[in-house]
Amino acid sequence: MTRVMTDEQLQQAIQDANKALNGLTSPHQFEHPFPKYEVRRREIILLRQVTAYKILEARGQGEKDLELFNTAIYDAMTSFLNSYQYHPDN
Repeated sequence: MTRVMTDEQLQQAIQDANKALNGLTSPHQFEHPFPKYEVRRREIILLRQVTAYKILEARGQGEKDLELFNTAIYDAMTSFLNSYQYHPDN
């Protein structure tokens, strides 16, 4: 069952997502394009930030179902990022 984030947890999630996004190095610093696995990881980092803001928006509009839906997605993306490791085949 999906949990409802407290206001403090939601603010922390937004800060964490923003920090992760701001911590990414620019692709222009590299001679070669990013490998597929790194592109995938960066996409999840960006989507996680967007999803955190969608939770905040749904909460502000009183849309509990949408808030829970986005919380489940946020949790899944966080779990993916926490467990994702480099695999040359990815």
